[in-house]
Amino acid sequence: MAADIDSAKYVSFVSYKRDGTPVALPVWIAPFEDGYAFTTDEDSWKVKRVRRNPAVTIQACSVRGRVRADATLYSGTAEVLLGERALAARDAVKSKYPLAYALLISWSDRRAARKGGSPAAGACAIKVTLAS
Repeated sequence: MAADIDSAKYVSFVSYKRDGTPVALPVWIAPFEDGYAFTTDEDSWKVKRVRRNPAVTIQACSVRGRVRADATLYSGTAEVLLGERALAARDAVKSKYPLAYALLISWSDRRAARKGGSPAAGACAIKVTLAS
């Protein structure tokens, strides 16, 4: 595990489009099953890119996704998690970011439930296993 990723508030998650173009997004990430995980919507582009190409990179970043010049770049593979594993990943993220999760994600889930929809947060997750 990487100490700088463990302590980072935000991590730049880079996955690749079909043509190889990298797409970087800042995400909340938490240690999970000898790797790291974050929640997302199952129909997100991140999920589609990971299913097509599991090669990813991560590095600590700011809330806006800006990576410091001295931030370590980690390569790894990603997998999409559903069901119980996604719920466990959600709990790991929730543990690392309790206040932010309660304010942003839980509120969104409650709002969706009131409108007759189903909560989306935590229904899907992406796990990143770093290369050795």
